[in-house]
Amino acid sequence: MYDTPDLDSVSVDDHKLTEVCKKLLQQQSFTTQNKLRQALVDLGYSGISQSTVSRLLAHLGVVKMQNACGKKAYCLTAESTSVRVDSSISSQIELITNNRSLVVIKTHPGSAQLIARLIDIDPHADILATIGGNDTILVVPKHVKDVDRCEQVVRARLGA
Repeated sequence: MYDTPDLDSVSVDDHKLTEVCKKLLQQQSFTTQNKLRQALVDLGYSGISQSTVSRLLAHLGVVKMQNACGKKAYCLTAESTSVRVDSSISSQIELITNNRSLVVIKTHPGSAQLIARLIDIDPHADILATIGGNDTILVVPKHVKDVDRCEQVVRARLGA
């Protein structure tokens, strides 16, 4: 078994491994480093140790967050990935509306904080703040007069 060199001095192979790891994290949910290591081995990266996976995760700025199913899983941070909303996120949304001053998003229980974070990851000029509870998100528009435009921005971000 070989050990990958320090990722601060990445070689072409290390760069490819980093990109493959990043892509796996964007496409799948991993609850342990060993499951991610096994996925890399399955893709032909034999000899990957747990410490190599740990260094990859640190290099990519990966954090462990609670997912929509309530399990802790490894997630790329805003600095390391662009937001990509798919049907599994939009399926968690029950309602998006506004009351002429705030945009209100009703979600399935336990999904609101994750969805609020997705809105916050890439700041938009029309959004001042988001507040995520258990099943409700309040989105505060920068200006109340632009609440309809703020709602449209939220809908576009969430694929709703």
